[in-house]
Amino acid sequence: MKKFILLFMALLLTACSSSNLKSLKVSELKSKLDSQETFVLYLTDNSDESKSLKNTLTKVSEENKVTSYYLVTENLSDKEQETLKDLITYEDSNIIVFIKKGLESSTLSRVTNPYISEKDLKEELKLQGYLK
Repeated sequence: MKKFILLFMALLLTACSSSNLKSLKVSELKSKLDSQETFVLYLTDNSDESKSLKNTLTKVSEENKVTSYYLVTENLSDKEQETLKDLITYEDSNIIVFIKKGLESSTLSRVTNPYISEKDLKEELKLQGYLK
């Protein structure tokens, strides 16, 4: 039983560390934008509705080896909220934003449907140039 628990914990740690969906802080987002990086950003409020989109993005990111980041917008300090809104204009959380060379491609290309299918998200990633 002890071996089973150790094996389970090792597998759990490996799964968590190999995820292509990584947590991001506002300060880290600012740094990535300043460095003109290209990445997928998911703004989430951790609501039940957001879990569907997060699961879909996690699966598509892992299957296609796309590194994506998520930033939880609830419980941010007033200063962090202000900084975030200066960096990314948004009204509601639970959106996927496509960043290319430190800038958002277009607000029109955002994914706002929390129930988007894996197929449709993969197509959007192709359209935005993240997949071939």
